Amino acid sequence: MKVIQISRRLLPALTFACAMGVAPLAMAQTAAAPAGTMAPMAAPAAPAAAMAPVAAKPVAAKLTKAEMFKTEAAAQASCPGDTVVWSTMTKSKVLHASSSKYFGKTKHGAFVCEKTAEAAGYHLAKN
Repeated sequence: MKVIQISRRLLPALTFACAMGVAPLAMAQTAAAPAGTMAPMAAPAAPAAAMAPVAAKPVAAKLTKAEMFKTEAAAQASCPGDTVVWSTMTKSKVLHASSSKYFGKTKHGAFVCEKTAEAAGYHLAKN
């Protein structure tokens, strides 16, 4: 095994190189190269996940006042081919079907068309 002595000047650079994923041996070879020449350095191996582009979450449209109804009949008249659900109108974005015990009963909510609400990022409750 070959032991390489590292001067105190190169220790911070070597520590940084290790943190960045550069092979320490390549860094030591570069430091040990004669003046005026440069030894080839190995490219840092980056994980594939780190190199993949970050996909932004799609921004869901908000439900407008025109899409919220105080009565189930008004909502049914607005969306005749769709199911009417109760939306909680909170950050949780939960919808309650007509079979749910919370249908039309939560403090903050409105009747909405299911397809419109799902397009705005709402989801049906699990219960």
